[in-house]
Amino acid sequence: MENIIVSCKKCKKEVPAESYYCMWCGAPVRKNPKKKMYQRPDGLYEKILTINHKRIAFRGKTEAEVNRKILNYHEAEEKGPLLSDVAWEWREEHFKNITYGTRQSYTKPFKRILEYFDGQYIKDIAPSEIDKFIKYLSLDQHLAYGTVCIPLSVLRMIFNYAVLNDILPYNPTESVTIPKGLKKTKRRAPTEQEIKVVKESIGKPFGLFYFFVLYTGCRRGEVLALQFKDIDYTNKVIHITKSLYFTSRTSELKGTKTESGKRDVPLLDVLRDKLPKGKPNEFLFGGKQPLSRARYVMAFKKYQKETGLEITPHNLRHGYATILYDAGIDIKTAQRLLGHANYQITMDTYTHISISRAQKDAEKLNEFTQTAQNNK
Repeated sequence: MENIIVSCKKCKKEVPAESYYCMWCGAPVRKNPKKKMYQRPDGLYEKILTINHKRIAFRGKTEAEVNRKILNYHEAEEKGPLLSDVAWEWREEHFKNITYGTRQSYTKPFKRILEYFDGQYIKDIAPSEIDKFIKYLSLDQHLAYGTVCIPLSVLRMIFNYAVLNDILPYNPTESVTIPKGLKKTKRRAPTEQEIKVVKESIGKPFGLFYFFVLYTGCRRGEVLALQFKDIDYTNKVIHITKSLYFTSRTSELKGTKTESGKRDVPLLDVLRDKLPKGKPNEFLFGGKQPLSRARYVMAFKKYQKETGLEITPHNLRHGYATILYDAGIDIKTAQRLLGHANYQITMDTYTHISISRAQKDAEKLNEFTQTAQNNK
């Protein structure tokens, strides 16, 4: 064999066949029978394994180091990723497709999840552990029903992401529910005094915005997206076809919150007489361009400061629902006018108004009987 000359497969130059490495480029010529593992020209030992259909190279200064890395890799594969790693992957992908407002509402619940499950492998988190987390939020932290719902919803989406990416075989949040009896915060309707202030302050900057929401029941974004071409003065109809969404720096026009949000609402005479005229493509609130988040917040705070009102546009949506209820508008029609996708939401709103009306009637009855008794 000493006299046999072969060509290096890499540089093609001639080298003795008994050589283990090419004298010109250092590429291996033949396997060293004394070595159990391949040693690269740079001196590192290397072993390539196919794991889960992937070729993975393990390298080290010694064969023992390579074997140790292989063992650690198998142990890590068996444990799977940390919940936090999967959560951040989900966040990066999911946040691309949701509005700025929704992202903001997920931020604090996401932080709570990372803090509670810090250092835990996602495969080790059982339904009982998730149930403890929900009870921790509701009982130990005394959070309201709606505030507990969002972290559970975010957790469900994270675990769904894990299932879809073959990290988990099933979603452990499916059997977890919110504890009963938690406080439910309802957005209240404006009081009679607050409605009076809204009517009287229509001439103030941004006063028309509040007045408009009260007599249309539109969402904030739907009102801010309105252009003069969307208002049909002749047929007394307002066409709701889009909504304005704030981002961290700009504002964007998109479709309504749900498909049910696309609707026509009556242009009531009480509102029609107060509306200004403008060019078709101009915005009712904003002019040639829609309001930015900064301009909206500044106008909103200035109006509240001048009027002393602390109600939000959503409170006024409930005020509009109350007007519908008092006018005898049936629930299905109210659902369409309010743009609710879910009939139950309208039903709950009407039920809440009904209970409030009953309480007021009871107070009036009590006051009447007391007055009658005192006049005897």
